[in-house]
Amino acid sequence: MLLARLVHLSRLSDVEMQFGWERSRFSRITRLTALFLWDRWKHLLRFDPRRLTRKLAYFGTILQLRGAPMDCVVALIDGTLRKTARPVKNQRLLYNGWKRFHCLKYHALLTPDGIVVHVYGPVEGRRHDETVFQQSGLMEILQAHFYKPNGDPLFIYGDPAYSVAPHILSPYRGAALTAGEAKFNRAMSTCREPVEWSFKEVIQQFPFLDFSRNQKVLLSPCGLYYLVALLLGNAHTIVHRPQIPQFFDCDPPSLQEYFTGGPIVDEELDSWCLDSPWVELPDGDEDSPDEDDDRPDNETDDEEERD
Repeated sequence: MLLARLVHLSRLSDVEMQFGWERSRFSRITRLTALFLWDRWKHLLRFDPRRLTRKLAYFGTILQLRGAPMDCVVALIDGTLRKTARPVKNQRLLYNGWKRFHCLKYHALLTPDGIVVHVYGPVEGRRHDETVFQQSGLMEILQAHFYKPNGDPLFIYGDPAYSVAPHILSPYRGAALTAGEAKFNRAMSTCREPVEWSFKEVIQQFPFLDFSRNQKVLLSPCGLYYLVALLLGNAHTIVHRPQIPQFFDCDPPSLQEYFTGGPIVDEELDSWCLDSPWVELPDGDEDSPDEDDDRPDNETDDEEERD
């Protein structure tokens, strides 16, 4: 039922006819199933040191073979904006002035095997990428785990929105770049593109997440559904080995290797998402009494139509 909800753009009333259950029951089942998957496997989206620490140096070699100038870059970071319906209150929190729509923001860390190994979000769409990164706790993870066996530091690579810092690299900036700096930027730009492909693949696999009129943050757990979709997307990558593993020629782990272990004892996994939009949701049906697009939470005002 959860997969049917995420894969199809149909309304709950349409799904009711398919499964023969009332829409409120279907809504509760999908929500609780998503919450169960998140509670059980959320540590896999916080960085799993038991699986990843020993493979980081190998990822650096893979990226170098694909064109990176050095073998110390092991993962790629980027952010994405997921458009939502216009909320009936606190609209400015979700409004992104750059894209000019209401949205939730996520940051993801991708390894060359196509697996999203760290996610932070959702946060308000108005937040800057650098601010979100500072809040994510990723820097502490980098400082604890991103080293070669000989102790040399390993790095992640992001776009110019990220400041250069320990364990973080970004493109050279400025109009008067040297030939070497320009060559570095071109090589790393090619290597960084797949992190954007990962966001595209999630939306292709689960089109419901791209239907902004149904992403109502005050009525349904939009953030929870997206995070669970990332988990399911990782499983899809393992089983089908799509574009990103083929691009880097890097095999993902097996399902048994990936879905293992439990929450990390020394990590407060809930501390970084306690303020997420789904935490204080009402228990009622997310689309009751109906799912028509004339609800006040929809994007039907003139401003949204201009966007």
